[in-house]
Amino acid sequence: MKLLCWNIRGFDLTGWRRQLIEYLRQEEIDIMGLQEMIRKDFSMHELQGLSRH
Repeated sequence: MKLLCWNIRGFDLTGWRRQLIEYLRQEEIDIMGLQEMIRKDFSMHELQGLSRH
C-alpha cells in the first residue's frame, strides 16, 4: 500500500494537476492526502479523475 501526502497550492493550474495525475498513476498510489489547499470545493468528476480505478 502506498500513501502520498502532499502540501500543495494552486491545484487549479493545469500543470500541477497533470503532474499529480501522472505521478499517482506511475507510482500506483493507493491513498492520497492533499493539504493546505486554497480551493474549497471539488466536483465529483475532478476527484474521480485522480483515481486509477
